[in-house]
Amino acid sequence: MSGPRARLLLICVAALLLAAALTPAARAAEGAAQLVPATLTVSSASQTVTYPGRATLSGAVSVAGVPLALLRQRAGDAGWTPLHTLVAGPDGAFSLRVAPPANTDYKLAFAGDAGHGAAEATVTVYVRPHVTTDFRPSLWLGGSVTLRGSVAPAHTEGAVVIERFVDGAWQALATTPLDVASNYAYRWTPSTFGYARLRARMEADAGHVAGRSAASRVIVNRPNAHDVPYKFAHYIVIVVREYRLYYYEHGEMVRAFSVALGRPGFPTPLGRFHIYGKRRPAGGPLGACAMFYRPSGGIAIHGTDQPWLLSRFPRPFSHGCARMHNNQALWLYYRCPVGTTVHNFR
Repeated sequence: MSGPRARLLLICVAALLLAAALTPAARAAEGAAQLVPATLTVSSASQTVTYPGRATLSGAVSVAGVPLALLRQRAGDAGWTPLHTLVAGPDGAFSLRVAPPANTDYKLAFAGDAGHGAAEATVTVYVRPHVTTDFRPSLWLGGSVTLRGSVAPAHTEGAVVIERFVDGAWQALATTPLDVASNYAYRWTPSTFGYARLRARMEADAGHVAGRSAASRVIVNRPNAHDVPYKFAHYIVIVVREYRLYYYEHGEMVRAFSVALGRPGFPTPLGRFHIYGKRRPAGGPLGACAMFYRPSGGIAIHGTDQPWLLSRFPRPFSHGCARMHNNQALWLYYRCPVGTTVHNFR
C-alpha cells in the first residue's frame, strides 16, 4: 500500500499508540480530580499546662471512622516522631490526652482513602515548669533564713529569681542558680520586720514558658523583751515575779501596768491561755470589768475595789487573777477581743 492511504494509516496508528501511552496518567489525573478534599481540625483545651499536667486535644475529621496518625515535635527536635494511631468516631470527632514534658507541637494526619484526599492539622501545647518553695515561715529580725525549692522537670542549667511583693508589685529579691538536682537555695537576711510575701520564678527557655511558684508568707518578727511574735495583733504578757502586765501589738510593747497577783495558796497560773469571756461592769472585787482567760477557777484580768493595794510591792493579794486599776483595766478591755493570748511567765 502506498500513496495517501498509507500515510493516513500510519497517522491513525501513531494516534492510537499515543492515546494508549497517555491513558494511565490521564486516568490518574481524572481520579485525583474526583477525590473529595478532607478537612481536619484539632485544638487544645489548655494551651499551657504546668508540668506534669495533661492537655486534652480534640477535633474532627470530615470522614467518619477513619484512622488518624498522631505525631509530635518537641522544642529542639529536628523532625516529627510518630506516637500512635487513633480512630475517629462515627461523627468524625476525636479526643485524646497528652502529657508533654516540654513545649510540643502535635500533628494529627489523615492519609486519605479511595474517595478522599489527605489532610492534617497541628496544635502547640506549651509547658510551664513546676516551681516549688520551702520557705521557713517565721524568723526574727537580725537572723537569716534559707529560701529553698526545686524545679521540675529537671533543669541542669538555669536560675530562679526570688521575688518579693512590695508596694503592689513583685520585685526581684535575688537570682540563684539551679544545682545538678534542679534545686535552688538562697540565704536571706531581711532588713525590716513585718510580713514578707515571696515567690520563686523561672524565666522562659527553649523548652518551656516562664513558671512561678505560689506566694509564701514569711513573718519577720521584731525583737522584744518577751519574744512575742509579730503575727499577733493583741498579746498580753504577765511576769509574775515582777507583778507586771505587758500589752503588745504586732510584737511591739504598747503599755505596761502594775498588777496584783495570786496570794499564797492561790498562785497565778503559768502558761499560755486565751481570753474566752468578757464582762463590763464586773462589780465587787472585779471592779469595772473583767476578761476571763482560764475556765478552771475563773481566773481573769480585772479591775479592783481596793486600788490602794496596787501601790505596794510585792502585791500577792488576789486569788490568782491579775488586778488592775479600773481605768487601766478598761483601757485594756476595749483593745483585747475574745481570743487574745495571755502568756504568764514566772
